[in-house]
Amino acid sequence: MPGFNTLPATGGAGGQANMSFIASIHMTTYNRSWTQGGTAGYYGLFSVNQENGYAYFVGATTTGGPLNRLINVTHSFTRIDIIAPQNDMISLYKAKVKSTSEFANPFGAFSSFPSIITSSGNFVLPNNALPLVNVLLAGGGGASGAGHGDGHGGGGGGGGAGVVKLTAYQAVGTTSVTIGTGGTRPQNYSGNSHQGGPGNRTFFGNVYAIGGGGGGGWTNRTGGGTQNGYGGANGGGGGAGSGAGSGGIGTTQTSSTGLGFAGSPAYHGAHNGGEGHGSNSHHSRGGGGGGAGGNGNNGSHGNSGSNGNMGPGHTSDISGSNYSYAPGGAGESPNHGAGHHTGGYGAGGTGSDNGHPGSSVHGTTGSSGVVVVRYYIP
Repeated sequence: MPGFNTLPATGGAGGQANMSFIASIHMTTYNRSWTQGGTAGYYGLFSVNQENGYAYFVGATTTGGPLNRLINVTHSFTRIDIIAPQNDMISLYKAKVKSTSEFANPFGAFSSFPSIITSSGNFVLPNNALPLVNVLLAGGGGASGAGHGDGHGGGGGGGGAGVVKLTAYQAVGTTSVTIGTGGTRPQNYSGNSHQGGPGNRTFFGNVYAIGGGGGGGWTNRTGGGTQNGYGGANGGGGGAGSGAGSGGIGTTQTSSTGLGFAGSPAYHGAHNGGEGHGSNSHHSRGGGGGGAGGNGNNGSHGNSGSNGNMGPGHTSDISGSNYSYAPGGAGESPNHGAGHHTGGYGAGGTGSDNGHPGSSVHGTTGSSGVVVVRYYIP
């Protein structure tokens, strides 16, 4: 057997060319730790039984990947941790690869078609399509907080959902889809918090986009986000009242929290909600919810300028024309209706509904999410 980093020009005794065999182990249990070191490079761990499994190359940092795939390990490692079916045999190879240049605009010559999915079910790739698709996911928007009809302060806008984009993502046959619903609005005050509920996750297979944070209400003024347990891709706006409500803090998704590694995943979110105005007033406006494209604005007295406006959404033309996905919801003052916004998939709920003196005012729900798949036919 050649040395660990001595790769032959071609593979010997058949098999894949330029793949150098290192060693094999037997999976006496489903979870094995293999003391096997190596330098940075491309590696493949292959199951003799062609079973699914997962491996981690562990060094100063860790790179994980599935069995039966080529994995680019960018660091040295001292061991490999493997999860695979018991009694399988796993073989390690190192690959020698040639340098290449990028093939610009690879899908430009193909006809392409968008599939806009707004209800849970399945996406079925046409038989004559390429097995690579571009995908956009938006979670459900957060609900706004509730204001008070007797002038005690307005509700904050709900946070817009997170947006996840996948490029050249492998999709074959049928992929399950779950569309995240918007957060539920808080009801009239009877001992509850008046904070809007967070939006729900949208799934495309195992990849998901999280929902937006709920807006703060006049009784519980902090907008939903990472700091208070409500979660939220983008923070909800703070509620207005006797003391300014702080805006929610947005959440960043990573490869281990929904994005995965395939399809060059990109995340748009982690923006904050605006602060609510700290005054008991009919014109005290809640903060705007953060959107997938930016932070929400702080609320103040009245409705002029950018006061309490929502954070923008993320603009994409994956459906065929530019569209803003997952904007935040605008904050609002009591007795002045819901804040204005463009709405759309994954949008946060806005302000509070029209109320009347002496009663609390409902918040508004967030918008449901969406999955947009663009597929290509040669």
